[in-house]
Amino acid sequence: MIKTIFFDFDDTLGNRELYAWNAYHDILKENTDLSGMEFEAVLQEVMIWDQKGDVNKNYIKEMLAKVFDIQLPYPDFNTYWDSQLYKYCVPMEDAADTLSYLGKKYRLGIISNGPSDAQRNKLKKSGLDRFFDENMVFISGDFGIKKPDPRLFLKACELAGAKPEECVYVGDIF
Repeated sequence: MIKTIFFDFDDTLGNRELYAWNAYHDILKENTDLSGMEFEAVLQEVMIWDQKGDVNKNYIKEMLAKVFDIQLPYPDFNTYWDSQLYKYCVPMEDAADTLSYLGKKYRLGIISNGPSDAQRNKLKKSGLDRFFDENMVFISGDFGIKKPDPRLFLKACELAGAKPEECVYVGDIF
């Protein structure tokens, strides 16, 4: 019998496409003189390079310089990105209602990749943190292993006091 449901955060509970778009939008507005269709074309290209968040952000910085001669002023764009993205975080449209409904029957948790502070800040900014006990939030940055490595899922089950066969995982990819 299922007792625990673990969720991914980005692109599952959080609308990463929207908040990444808005973050890149503001970064480009602050660092370029582009406007109109040219601005939108660069922004769309950046979103493609971003690969749903699965790319090193310094690659984005390098590609902007190489393809569009846009120089971002951040020495390490990864660090800057991780410190800023949460500010744009919004939940998926029905995430709160879904979690409220499921939380009446199941214990809820998070298993998500990324730096611990960045992911925890997004969870809080989205307002969805209220559905999860702190001891049910498992971020890969805390463990040195990333999804889809089964060790992260098993560790989350262990620390949650749950048997793997009593858990399900809901995510967009893994």
